[in-house]
This record gives sequence, C-alpha cells and structure tokens, in this order.
Amino acid sequence: MFAGCLTALVIAVVLMVVLLAVLAWLFRSPAVGEDGPVQDGKLRFAVTSAKCPKPAKAAAERTCQIGVQIRNVGEEARVLYPGQQKLIDEDDELHGGTKLLDQGGKEITPIRIEAGASFTGALVFELPKELEPVGLEVHDSGLSAGARLNLP
Repeated sequence: MFAGCLTALVIAVVLMVVLLAVLAWLFRSPAVGEDGPVQDGKLRFAVTSAKCPKPAKAAAERTCQIGVQIRNVGEEARVLYPGQQKLIDEDDELHGGTKLLDQGGKEITPIRIEAGASFTGALVFELPKELEPVGLEVHDSGLSAGARLNLP
C-alpha cells in the first residue's frame, strides 16, 4: 500500500512539473530573445544577416553590420533611426547604431517607411573588439519598450 501511494505521489509531481513547463512556454513573452520576426509598436523587424569580422590587432573596436528587413504594419508612416536600435553584446550591454545602409550598402539618412511598406538594408554598430554580439534590441521609436532578436 505504501509503495502504491508513493508511486501515485511521484506521478502527480511529474505531471505538475510538466504542466508548469508547458504553461511557462505558452505564456512566455514573444518580444524577448526571439529568432524573428518581432514587432515593436507598428514596425515588424527580422534579422537577415549578421557580419561582425575580427578587427585588426591595433583596433579598439570592430564594425558589425546587421542585415534587417522592417515592415510597417501600422496605418501611419514611421521613421527608422539607426541610433534607436541597439546591438546586444555577450555581457548584455547595449550599443547604439551608428549608420543605416540601403540594400546596396550605401549609407543613408534615417528612412521614412510608409504604412504597409518595407525596408531592407543594414544597421551598422561599433562594438569593443573583445566582445561578441548576441542579439539586437529594436525600437519603433525612442520611447518604445523595444523587442529583442537573437542573431543568427
């Protein structure tokens, strides 16, 4: 009888752990650490590539270029500012974007994305040479909460 009660208790505990794991997975925040795409405000962001080559030995920083595709799913035009987008390093520090490149690799000013339109290009970041990039924190505006994407 004691063995039967102990077996039932073990089964109940295992089922409870499985239920909690399933609930945690179902209710996790989609904006934290996703592989893509994620949405912040009215802009939907996806990372298409990540290039962060090793710098020269004498350099203090390395230049990282993150390919992005951004779609305006809202009713009004939005402006994409590179400085509002942040590269996340392995220490969870944020580094603001320094440039915005069009699809051909040409530097452009902040770009207006009309309602229903998309932008494909790249964000450029400067990162201390000893750190590795792990993610991107994207923002619809300077006041938005942001959403995080993992880098490929």
